[in-house]
Amino acid sequence: MNDSIIHNELPLTEAFIPTRLLHRGSKLKELERCLKRLLRGRLPENVFLVGPTGTGKTILATRILESYFQYRSAYINCWKYRTTHEVLKEVLLSLEVPTHGREPTSELIKKLERLLKTKKILVCLDEVDQLKRFDVLYVLAKQDCGLILISNDYYALMHLDARIRSRLALTEIEFPIYKPQELLDIMKDRVEYSFKPGSLSNDLIKVASRLARGDARIGLEILRRAGRKAEDKGLKKVTLEEIKAASREAKKLKKSYLLLKLNEHQRIIYEIFERKRKISSGLLYKEYCKLMKRPIVARAYRNYMRKMVRLGLVQAEGYGRWKKYEIVI
Repeated sequence: MNDSIIHNELPLTEAFIPTRLLHRGSKLKELERCLKRLLRGRLPENVFLVGPTGTGKTILATRILESYFQYRSAYINCWKYRTTHEVLKEVLLSLEVPTHGREPTSELIKKLERLLKTKKILVCLDEVDQLKRFDVLYVLAKQDCGLILISNDYYALMHLDARIRSRLALTEIEFPIYKPQELLDIMKDRVEYSFKPGSLSNDLIKVASRLARGDARIGLEILRRAGRKAEDKGLKKVTLEEIKAASREAKKLKKSYLLLKLNEHQRIIYEIFERKRKISSGLLYKEYCKLMKRPIVARAYRNYMRKMVRLGLVQAEGYGRWKKYEIVI
């Protein structure tokens, strides 16, 4: 006897590539426009997909790769492969070029050159801000690889060397957080594929979407965890209790992921937030300076705070000397 509430967990995970991308049609068309020249054997526009987590960047990119460029593309997550050598090795392996991984970088570049004499290729570097060095971007662009770069940091490529920036000539496509109704539509659509009919009410889906704050990845994780919790309890339907518990867990996961993107100085600042919850910008900087032997200057501090706001860890209100920050997750 099968009493499961979730009959197919895949649509609630990052691995699922939907056949239709709700509320991202304009982004899909723009990306297709940038890349379509590759289908005619010409160089495409290099693209930078940027926006907060859970806004559809990776799903849209992988959908494009699988639909049009399956045998001439490579998807690399730079959380896992962070050096030039590692990225080039994975690109070659993705395109079925033999490599044992012990070759010097120069040899990998030669193999890439030989491959590109036979066909144009497209390389997608997700979490590109996690690269240890950006030289690999120059190497790939110099070899005339088409590039899709993805990040949730708008300033990830701001400090690129001029030669790399010139070679890339990136077209930026911005992904804002989903509006409440948009996220609700996405979550309802996935529920149809994953939950047993009648096991999760529309009202609870709406609660979960509000708790996710525009982040589709978090919204779907809340649903997945809530369904599992209800099953573990032997329930036939998900209740508000499971939704709330799943939301707390999903937000902890997101927090852990985002904190990995912070440097030592930003982590100290976040620790102050965890104690104070809400604090003025001036007082926050003073508290930070007390804790660091070599604190950054005020201008760098403001840049760090802008990054933390963009990541969704804190939110800001007011301007200048009256600005205040408040912890979000």
